[in-house]
Amino acid sequence: MNLPTKRKEMMNRLLKGQVVKTVLAMIQEGTSITMDQVAARCGVSKGTLYNYFKNKKDLLNYVHEAVITPIKKGSSKIFKKNIPPMEKIYAFVGNVFDFQREYPLYFKFIQSQRSAADAVTERMDVVIIPLVNVCREGMRQGQFMDADPYVMAAMIFGSVVGPFESLTYRDEPLQDLEKLKQEIVRFLDKCILKEQERSS
Repeated sequence: MNLPTKRKEMMNRLLKGQVVKTVLAMIQEGTSITMDQVAARCGVSKGTLYNYFKNKKDLLNYVHEAVITPIKKGSSKIFKKNIPPMEKIYAFVGNVFDFQREYPLYFKFIQSQRSAADAVTERMDVVIIPLVNVCREGMRQGQFMDADPYVMAAMIFGSVVGPFESLTYRDEPLQDLEKLKQEIVRFLDKCILKEQERSS
């Protein structure tokens, strides 16, 4: 690869990285996201932005992939670890909470931008199917209650992600994410583990 090509690829990565940071900052600020605004905040012309993204939807899809890829990798690594099934669930909960701390408004925003079908497909591929396998493993080892693993996986997902979806509807803002995390872990222990496996 020659030097001009390397330089162009580096500039492409830099601009796309700046676009991701800019859009995430705009989401946190509650700023309306338009191609004009993104271009201005990235310090490029709108035409330059259109050289990289066909339209706003294409741009938001790129940002979503940039954000979700580390989550996918993190979850995949957790689910493949050679640790007890419930430890995998706890690690998954931690992964979701870490993301929520870093990007507190992201999922609320992206839900308004993506189709329900896209969201369900992604949820199934990234989280539910791997959780089904963890649930099966826990049942085989005699640690988890016997239940339909798909129902259990969906219940785990809803128990972990659902509280974040409710944050915008609360009368009072949630102050203590760590306390919420511990409450979810306690709830999951009671719903998933056989009685003799529970710690408290």
